Amino acid sequence: MGMVGIEKVYLGVLNKNGTPILDDNKGFTTGMIEVTDEMLGTSTFNFQTSKNSEEIAGNNKALSIQKSMPTASADITFNNLPFDIQQKVLGREKVGQGWVDSMVNTYCVVIAQSPIPDSKDKVYTVLGKTVATSKGYNLQTSTSKKTNRVSDEMSFEGLACDALNDMPVMTCSSADAGFSKKAMFDQVCPGQTLITETSTPAVKKSK
Repeated sequence: MGMVGIEKVYLGVLNKNGTPILDDNKGFTTGMIEVTDEMLGTSTFNFQTSKNSEEIAGNNKALSIQKSMPTASADITFNNLPFDIQQKVLGREKVGQGWVDSMVNTYCVVIAQSPIPDSKDKVYTVLGKTVATSKGYNLQTSTSKKTNRVSDEMSFEGLACDALNDMPVMTCSSADAGFSKKAMFDQVCPGQTLITETSTPAVKKSK
């Protein structure tokens, strides 16, 4: 399965119980938001996953393997994520004039959308429960010949998600018969109102 770049990224904020935060002071009233063109979009989505296993040997043979829980994470570069959205995704709280890290975990939903080559179909990478951290920044002076611009680099560490059968990541394709983008969003962020269409029919392959 090939994919072409990163087309859209969606973000949502969950409380410690995994319930979407719809309070605009701490989350998003629509449950999920899209990182839009007005925010200059997303430039990189570096997804990593691994699944280790332990060999079970007997009779001088490798007879089976013991599977372990998979891991999943994403390093994402946003070009101009609004300041308040970044603080909410990082789970920070307002103290006086600024924002500080909270000792109470806030979780984030991440959905990345990519097109399939030579097709109108999409592939979705769904991280249902993550902890977001900032990767920091390296500020350097700008000159008359060069502007040193710093983007928003963030890491999202995937955790076991109830909605994903205790797995950290789910992959979806609009080519699947009966696929519904709204149902996918509702699965990991129940109560969201960003995506309201009921179904997305699979695109028929041209002959």
